Amino acid sequence: MDELSLRIRTQIEQAGGWIGFDEFMHLALYTPRLGYYCGGGEPFPSEKSSANGDFITAPMLGPWLAKAIWSWVQPLRQALCQSGGKASALRIREFGGGRGDLAAGLREAAQAGEIALELIEPSADLEHQQQQRMSGDHQIQWLKSPKPGFSGLILANEVLDAMPVKCFEWAGGDQVLEWGVSLGSGASATSAQGSGFCWSSRPAGPMLQQAVMQRQSLAEQRGLPWDQGYRGEWAPWTGPWLRSLFDSLDCGAVLLLDYGFGRAELDQPGRSDGTLCAHWHHQRIDARDALLMRIGQQDLTAHLDFTQVTTEAQAAGFRVEGFVSQGRFLLNCNILQILAPMLQTVTQAVQRAQLLQQLQMLVSESEMGEVFKVLLLTKGLQDEVRASLITPAFAEGDRLASVLAA
Repeated sequence: MDELSLRIRTQIEQAGGWIGFDEFMHLALYTPRLGYYCGGGEPFPSEKSSANGDFITAPMLGPWLAKAIWSWVQPLRQALCQSGGKASALRIREFGGGRGDLAAGLREAAQAGEIALELIEPSADLEHQQQQRMSGDHQIQWLKSPKPGFSGLILANEVLDAMPVKCFEWAGGDQVLEWGVSLGSGASATSAQGSGFCWSSRPAGPMLQQAVMQRQSLAEQRGLPWDQGYRGEWAPWTGPWLRSLFDSLDCGAVLLLDYGFGRAELDQPGRSDGTLCAHWHHQRIDARDALLMRIGQQDLTAHLDFTQVTTEAQAAGFRVEGFVSQGRFLLNCNILQILAPMLQTVTQAVQRAQLLQQLQMLVSESEMGEVFKVLLLTKGLQDEVRASLITPAFAEGDRLASVLAA
């Protein structure tokens, strides 16, 4: 058994033989030097080849997302950075920047002195990769946690989906089970052969019980009643993270980009087994037992419940301003108008075709354009600035009403 598995085994033993899946997921992804994002895995393909790694994020598919965001954020930059005829750099704080693709794209889209980047990266391994890519750029700072007093734009691309989740099962009535990980077997356990770990359940604690029963009740009111045995995920870290975000922000906007659904889509009968999965070598793995294998070598993730995200963002104090698909956000930000002059500078036909193919993947509903969403939050902005951020980027195709809690 490898070192990370031994550590998790010890943790389970010390906890009395069982830990919640959220704790298992945290250890598997974020244990220093051993966790998937901290040196144990190879999440991202190299810049020279997309064949390795486990998945591709939107910023890796060319300059498009960075260019769209930089075009969209100009009203905020003018509001925060123009004073006495002089312009200062817009501060942009990015959480979980991966290889550094989005930060590099924003740096290339902006002119010198227009942007100051802060990267919040808890993984020492990924921070090292980012620093190698951004070497010599003194306009970039790396932080382990956000400092208070920030005004500007906060970005989080595929951050919330990597936060640990609790796994639940509605057993009928007011009975809720929490599924976690143990070392033994029994009537309530299913074994992942070869890993030394197995799934097992126990009655849910008060917070999970309350969250599940509220969601089950709302689903029934919408005419989407759950069948007994309905499974899903609840993200206990979302609310605390959003509150810390709000507390660190004096004035500005937040863009959350991630894959997920509102409750009306999550509670459809076809999704009665949740969205928890792994990614390994560009394959999505849904089999539950396989999620307890290749520990530290495969990604673990669940689709966002954007109704939970918007509810907790409002509770934290944010204004929730807009919610659109990623494809619609790019189109609303005039990415096609940005495309034309850019292609004129590309002389090689192969490179032009690659850029067009990448953009197609980002906006197509059959690719990343539909399942990925963009959520806008603001704090402390004047009405005219808020309006300029909402229109046109979040005007056409806005789905905010579909995710706000009833």
